[in-house]
Amino acid sequence: MPSCTRSPLNSLTLVRPKTLQNILYSRNSLPRHAFRRIRRHTSTAVTMKSTRNLPSQPTIPETLTALHKTAAFLPRILPRRPEAVSETQAVEFWNEVLDTTRDGLNLAGGERVARIVVYGSDEHSGARELVTALLEDPFASEALKQSVRERWKSGDDNSGLFIRHDPPPSSGSMNTLTLQSSWLQQFLIPIEVHELPSTPGSQLKAIIPLFAADIPIIVCNPVTTPLKGIFSDHGLPIHHPNAILVITSSSATHQSVEDIYPVPPSLRILFVDPTRALQGLQALSSDPGSAVAVQRYQDDFTESGVIDVTSSISNILSNSESDLLASLRTQTALHAVLAALSACRFVLADAKNETDGVHIGICDLRDGVAELEARIGIEVLGTDESNEVKEAVTQAKQEIKVVMDRLTWWRLLWKVDDIAEIVTTSVHTTWCRNLEDKLIYHAGRLAVMQKSLGTAAHTLLRSYAQSSPFHSPVLHNTVAQIETSPSYTVKPSALTGPIHFRRNQLSYPTNMLHASAQRITIGMGSSVLGGFGIAWAGWAGELGILGAYGPGLSTETAAGLGMFGAVLGVRWAVGRWEKAKKKWWQDWDRVGEGLERDLKVSISHPETYR
Repeated sequence: MPSCTRSPLNSLTLVRPKTLQNILYSRNSLPRHAFRRIRRHTSTAVTMKSTRNLPSQPTIPETLTALHKTAAFLPRILPRRPEAVSETQAVEFWNEVLDTTRDGLNLAGGERVARIVVYGSDEHSGARELVTALLEDPFASEALKQSVRERWKSGDDNSGLFIRHDPPPSSGSMNTLTLQSSWLQQFLIPIEVHELPSTPGSQLKAIIPLFAADIPIIVCNPVTTPLKGIFSDHGLPIHHPNAILVITSSSATHQSVEDIYPVPPSLRILFVDPTRALQGLQALSSDPGSAVAVQRYQDDFTESGVIDVTSSISNILSNSESDLLASLRTQTALHAVLAALSACRFVLADAKNETDGVHIGICDLRDGVAELEARIGIEVLGTDESNEVKEAVTQAKQEIKVVMDRLTWWRLLWKVDDIAEIVTTSVHTTWCRNLEDKLIYHAGRLAVMQKSLGTAAHTLLRSYAQSSPFHSPVLHNTVAQIETSPSYTVKPSALTGPIHFRRNQLSYPTNMLHASAQRITIGMGSSVLGGFGIAWAGWAGELGILGAYGPGLSTETAAGLGMFGAVLGVRWAVGRWEKAKKKWWQDWDRVGEGLERDLKVSISHPETYR
């Protein structure tokens, strides 16, 4: 299986099978410093070449200052654990990461060992097999091999297992396995392997020491854990400058990983088959003196890619810095700061996306209301060329004009007391009846649209979880109060109210017309009776009936004067009646013009006439 390393160390010359065989048979005879020179010969030159022009790292005091400022900044952005969407976005999680990283910078009072943390994405990732393949020495005693293979029998599934060459200074370390392993001694500085549990219940807790590791190794089996989840999981330190991703399945290739997934530039990707490496170790352990067993071990162990893991760790630990451990811890601390700030960035991005979603939802509702307002006015009232209100008022005017034309001046004598009733009945019968039926229909449509918009508003409100800042009980209560208010329901009177209101306004002009008819009738009757009185007085004076009280007019003169007075009274009555009807029609036109304005208001603000 080809093995690839995605890092500035791509030109690394790996140990060849022939070299491996020579080292294998001379391993116990060579001094340790000679063995280290062999490892350094294959790695140090490349690392020095790749890091020669890099800018100097911050000092430990500067790094501690960055950690302190970051810890003070996080509570302003990250939520608390009960409110966090995921555990890795909680401020408590990153405080633990920063505290652990800060403790690691205390090189004077702490242990000067490089921390290598191995994390398996799941129980089928092959992380335990990888650690076994790295630690097991085919020429070690059977007891030592057994202690390596059965190391998890006394391990803690919560905190993991610490594997060291020398016992720790503190005797209180419960989960520490001390091994006399040549693999643990081959690097420039002492190392400590922290093997994390791979059980699902403890994965999240294991991420904290993974961020505080000097060399985090993430082991993944793409068959059981998709690589998409690894590269999209912001809770894994794949952007760590010393991170190593070990893929333990042959279903993926380096090219396919690069083409499909967003691989960080600093991430080293290795394809390893730990099971095959263990098979080679088992074959050599069963028969160390057999050339076939040695060849099988050489083939299996080399082709498994486990050597690539050792080479990558050796390259990282072969830095040209004067204090390699300080450099590693500074890198780890700076990455912890960047990872914490990256979590803040993702929280802010989620908040921005949620805010944008709220804005889009509100805009959709407003657009729906605006579209309804723009459309309902044309649908109800029509356009300027086809105005429903003007047509209805004109039609009503034509119908009532027939009734008004029948109310001539000579009919006032016997219908003078029925004028108001006749006109009022005609107005109620003809006043915008068709328009009223249309408005009742449109009021029903408005009620349906209102219910639809209300459902959309409730759906938008319910779409936010209780942890969201947009989940507001106050807003829910406000919406409920609006919906239960008497003015919320769209009733038929919401649109027909202006028709009834304006129709009632015609009552006053009708009463004034009735009063004018009464006055005209009285005036006309008085004029006619006065004319007849003058004619009778002239006739009576001619006969001497009135004596000294006679008008002194001849009969012909008195009759002519009386007839003139009666005709003048009738002419006056006709003019006043026509003037009264003209005034009534003027009031009709004003009421009709006001009806259109009121209907426009009722459409924009239906609660006005509820």
